Amino acid sequence: MNKLPLSDQLPYQFLAPSLDPLCLWYARRTARSMLRRDHRVEAFDIDGLSHLRPLLGQGDAVLLTPNHTDHADSHVMFELSRRLGLPFYYMAAYQIFVGKERWFLPRIGAFPVDREGADLKAFKTGVDLLAKAKNPLVIFPEGEIYHLNDRLTPLREGAIAVAATAVKRLADPAKTVWIVPVALKYRYLDNHDPTPALHALMDDLERRATWWLQRHLSLVDRIYHYAQGMLCLKEYEYLGEPQRGPLADRLASLRDFILNRVEASRVPEKSRRSEALSVPERIKQARRACLDCLAGEKTTLDQAAAVRKDLHDVFVAAQLYCYPGDYIRDCPTLERAAETLMKFEEDFLGVHIVKPRGPRKAVLRIGKPINVRAALAAAGKPRHAIPAITSDLESRIQSLLDAIGPGRPLEACTPPKLPSAPNLKANHS
Repeated sequence: MNKLPLSDQLPYQFLAPSLDPLCLWYARRTARSMLRRDHRVEAFDIDGLSHLRPLLGQGDAVLLTPNHTDHADSHVMFELSRRLGLPFYYMAAYQIFVGKERWFLPRIGAFPVDREGADLKAFKTGVDLLAKAKNPLVIFPEGEIYHLNDRLTPLREGAIAVAATAVKRLADPAKTVWIVPVALKYRYLDNHDPTPALHALMDDLERRATWWLQRHLSLVDRIYHYAQGMLCLKEYEYLGEPQRGPLADRLASLRDFILNRVEASRVPEKSRRSEALSVPERIKQARRACLDCLAGEKTTLDQAAAVRKDLHDVFVAAQLYCYPGDYIRDCPTLERAAETLMKFEEDFLGVHIVKPRGPRKAVLRIGKPINVRAALAAAGKPRHAIPAITSDLESRIQSLLDAIGPGRPLEACTPPKLPSAPNLKANHS
């Protein structure tokens, strides 16, 4: 996963969104070519517009909540807005608002949010945009890009809190906010097999590790062989020796060891609720606590160095969370293998945004919307409403992902014709 700069490295500054007709015209003209060039998305399969179209233009507010599986997601949502002929607003991580994007993105409806803290400006902006009920708002409630096409990670409650607050701000009490679940997946085009390119990527990864090329293994076994080796190194770094047991258990154990240590030293005891929080929430809490320590006026240089080390460790825990351990073996598809290798490129080769190894199709499914006003009334107590709506939304998005179905079975892919492995000296050159 990408290591975005935190507020100690890139100070946060809010930028109000606007919709500039000229910038929107330019974005619409160039969006498809950017998707093809940068993310290899050459086709679209969009279904469920019948759930969305009736909500537009009737005075109700619309919050679109896609899963976040790929760097192409926001571009695909922009393509959806183009097809509907209606601009969207987008809440996005503030770290992408740099260079020319700092000027351009707000003019096509995007505004930054500091996901590590209580960003009241972004929260209020989201509420205001929904309360006006003119253009849909897009928020990715997973927060991070996990490269897990088939599995939804726990949703953060911020998006639902924005919708629940906006209901109270609507001018007409008969109107409501609709939360629309959206599922995104990517499929390699049927006329292209990227398996040879994925094996070539495994060559690069194994060379970087100074290994003999494992070309005698299947792609799945090759990926797991490499993953085991990299995990052993991390276990040796943090635990002093490699561990035993199933890969998924070892990943979770090392992740929890790191988070427990950082929480014990940085998170105040009264705030520690690790057993009640999801892993993404624990990671966010630990990062926020570290950043607060770093910003303290009495923090010495030595203390700051220790805090930065803890921030690095929390990022390692986030990386470990991205790898469920059983993801490919549970359902060995081309897409799951390719997603895992995209993470390997980011984590072990340092590639910031990985370019897929073949042309793809974006599959987008729009589900039945949630009436937020009705959900708030049904929950009885307001404090129970947001967790209940979050749980309902999670279930709906995962059901949409399941309905899309798994990708292309790896067994159906053509085995690569690879040359014999070079000798060790050539292998390491």
